[in-house]
Amino acid sequence: MSLPEPGSYKLDRILRTPFSVVYDGTGFPHLLSSYTTGRITLLTFFYSECSDPQGCPLAWNAFEAMRKKIKDIPELRGKVRLVSFSFDPRNDRPNILDVFAQSYNDDRAVIPWEFIGAWSNALLNRTLNAFGQDVLVDQAAAKTGANTINHILRVFLIDRDGWVREIYTSAFLNPDIILGDIRTLQIEEEQSHLDK
Repeated sequence: MSLPEPGSYKLDRILRTPFSVVYDGTGFPHLLSSYTTGRITLLTFFYSECSDPQGCPLAWNAFEAMRKKIKDIPELRGKVRLVSFSFDPRNDRPNILDVFAQSYNDDRAVIPWEFIGAWSNALLNRTLNAFGQDVLVDQAAAKTGANTINHILRVFLIDRDGWVREIYTSAFLNPDIILGDIRTLQIEEEQSHLDK
């Protein structure tokens, strides 16, 4: 399959990232906007106990692939971030998120990978609704002690101004497509600076 050249197409503004308060591995509150503005961002929702091969592990593998690609492209280093936003506040406490974050700390300057959770259930639900991310706890599994949260995998491409510009599902989570879209946003940003 031949992919279009970056910059030869436009990515529409789909939705504005919502206001929310989140925590990271330190446990301190931060505005969600500090993770969705200032750099091109790939954001996905996850929970650490997810075992669905078409869910969180697939997004994790795609993020790993994106890290490798971006590290090899000097003009993208330091301009893209990855964000994994947990929708399981009961289990994904700051200490768990910190373990994930520390394992990717070596490349923070090149491509940071942030792990965050919602500060409250009310903020979590409002944030999920704003992104159109449905989640449903499997009550039958919960009765057996299993932690299963049903959700459709989505990865959101967000521009430097906090606008979602593309939404990828498991069928379209191709690192080469995502990289082309990231470069398209970068070209758009460079062009807007020239036009000013």
